[in-house]
Amino acid sequence: MNKMVKGAIATGVGVVLLVGGGGTLATWNAADNASMGKVVAGDLNLDAGAGVWTNASGTVVNVSTYKVVPGDTLTYKQPLTVTLTGDLMVAKLAVTGAGADKGFDANAVDSTTTLTNAAGAVVSKDKGLTAADSGTVTATTTFSFKEGTTGRNSVGAEYDFSSVGYTLIQQAPAGSNALPVATTPAK
Repeated sequence: MNKMVKGAIATGVGVVLLVGGGGTLATWNAADNASMGKVVAGDLNLDAGAGVWTNASGTVVNVSTYKVVPGDTLTYKQPLTVTLTGDLMVAKLAVTGAGADKGFDANAVDSTTTLTNAAGAVVSKDKGLTAADSGTVTATTTFSFKEGTTGRNSVGAEYDFSSVGYTLIQQAPAGSNALPVATTPAK
């Protein structure tokens, strides 16, 4: 074999190796940023202010020395500073730590809470609070000592309000799995 044929074969093998091995032959391509921008997280917060207790006749009472009787109702009115920021923000407010296990038997006490916004309008707890409800919301929680309590049930018993508070729970948008919670004890 002459030198020219050997040189051609070597060159051909080199080209095959170069092309087949992903050498320096290139195809066109381009890249650019997506320019998606930034997103900022919202906020959910709850801060309970000082409240006032009243009895069934509307008289302000000191709950630590007040003697409750069946048929009486104690009402605790408390301002709550609510921060709700977010385009799809919806949160529900719930009373925590209330129940018969706090010192009275199950027939003696139940509770309900009503929310009013700064304009004095009742806020629907079923729909939840939205970003428009941010600011001061007044929570009025009523503890009713049932008239139907018979015999001497709960005579001399103490009801412990120290663990009663409020929880603001975000209602996650459809398709989400997150559920942040802010809890504040009543003051």
